[in-house]
Amino acid sequence: MPRQQPDQPRTASTSGALGPDIDLRDPLRDLREPDIVRGAGHGAPFIHGVHTSVAAFIGDAPGLPGKPAFVRHPLEFIEAFSPRTADGEAPSFVHDAVLGHFRNGGGGAWILGTGDGGARGAGDVDRVAAYRAALARLERLPEISLVVAPDLWRVEEEADGIAQAIAGHCARVGHRVALLHTRQGLAPADVHSRPFGLAEPDAQFVAVHYPWITVTEVGGNERLVPPSGHVSGMCCRADTEQGVHTTPVGSLVGVVKQERELTDAERESVTGLGVNCLRFVQGQGVRALSAQTLSTEADWSDLGVRRLVNYTRASLEQGTRWAAFDTNTAQLRALMRQSTTTFLKGLWRHGALPGGSAAEAFEVVCDDTNNTAEDVARGRVNLDVGLAAVRPAEFVTFRVQHDIGNRTI
Repeated sequence: MPRQQPDQPRTASTSGALGPDIDLRDPLRDLREPDIVRGAGHGAPFIHGVHTSVAAFIGDAPGLPGKPAFVRHPLEFIEAFSPRTADGEAPSFVHDAVLGHFRNGGGGAWILGTGDGGARGAGDVDRVAAYRAALARLERLPEISLVVAPDLWRVEEEADGIAQAIAGHCARVGHRVALLHTRQGLAPADVHSRPFGLAEPDAQFVAVHYPWITVTEVGGNERLVPPSGHVSGMCCRADTEQGVHTTPVGSLVGVVKQERELTDAERESVTGLGVNCLRFVQGQGVRALSAQTLSTEADWSDLGVRRLVNYTRASLEQGTRWAAFDTNTAQLRALMRQSTTTFLKGLWRHGALPGGSAAEAFEVVCDDTNNTAEDVARGRVNLDVGLAAVRPAEFVTFRVQHDIGNRTI
């Protein structure tokens, strides 16, 4: 059947602990662990969809944790972390972004600092390297679907490098999207195509919003902040109300106004460059009018499509982990096909996948055609999935691969 450009393959390794650099305060962990021990000998396990309401916030202001820490609600965040700024330093916007995420319908949040505080005194602090190191500590954390960098523009000349590191992280993990923003004070005429110099495929995992927004602090003072934290909460709200397959657009709660009002021509120009515009709508407040990635490929330009594929891949990776504790046999592969088919049929029946039949909505391959004798000998099982994310019978494909424990030599 016709296929779209294949999505980046990803191997899901289930060996090893999460590591010493992770502070696991995840309320969902105890609910997930039993899925690991359900072997193929007990029938095909039911695959549950992963959560899509958890975001990771990474910043370089003092007061943020050096290890990933999970917060369940805004009060827990306020009590635990208070990002500080030294005299003369650019302000941090992590606090505003996290509270905006929760207020707009976001779920739990992972908080992480780069550890360098953005100091530039001696000129020997590499913020891009600090962000890369912090992102590495997020790679194996479960449930994260959105990555937000509120302090992206604290040092303007380093914003491109940081954005590229975050985009590469999301593409490498395979089921996360970066929600980024343009710099403060940017005029519509200065918005450029492909912000941050991102190329394919990393551009497929990034959405950028413009312009900044004004919120009210405790005490009534107004503050200009990036929109990305509020947008992440809005995306989570859209998932809950409409489904992850829908285009995440809507009103931003807690926003007084936007930095500048755009004319229709300016909005069309900015949107045409791949950047999502905010607009004040009478009676509805400030709204995100579009939801597109930075990709120039038509099949990957819709943020809803990108997040649907991410959600499906993450759900299958997690829901087939039991295969890592069995042996790559015909029976195992049949059970993986059965579990995956049942899950994808559920998506199709709920309208997440187009097509008049299941055959037009998806395809599943897990047999001896994609599990060679070499794969079996190496203790590896491959599951290939084709998903009609855009139109019936045209599939974007990805692979879920598990290294299994009981190897057949």
